[in-house]
Amino acid sequence: MPLVLRTPTDAGGQFIERGVYWCTSCQQELPLAHFGTDAGRGGLPRGNCKLCQGIVTRANKHKRTFLDVHLLFEHQRYKCAICPVRHSDGDGLHLDHDHACCPRKGESCGQCIRGLLCWGCNGGVLPWYERIRGQEPPYPPLESYLNDPPAASLGLTKHSSGSA
Repeated sequence: MPLVLRTPTDAGGQFIERGVYWCTSCQQELPLAHFGTDAGRGGLPRGNCKLCQGIVTRANKHKRTFLDVHLLFEHQRYKCAICPVRHSDGDGLHLDHDHACCPRKGESCGQCIRGLLCWGCNGGVLPWYERIRGQEPPYPPLESYLNDPPAASLGLTKHSSGSA
């Protein structure tokens, strides 16, 4: 099938009648439930499925490409890189980066991404551990993540494996 970057309006209606729509990012025909709606287009489905839209949002926020973030999702099998929480649709996984590299809150240079984490690990456990790191005995799962983040094994970060 040829690459379809935009669903023609007439084809869109045919998809909707069948209860599906075409994601222009992952190039798949998916059930309508996999798409958000666009009020600006009269309530029609968005061009990207929810998973791909989440990848686009993460990529833009961290100055990375869609492919970079998609590869990270695939590499981590849609799981948090620290705990065993699996997110089949990618919802709830945050793109973690080294805040020591990018100290301004809400900003990311894109070169220090580490991996995809659930909210509990990204917003709670990891920041706490980074504050006490070196003052308490090391916790192997977090040390493993910090020393060899998934993005490093894919070559997506400026930090080499083994750096903290």
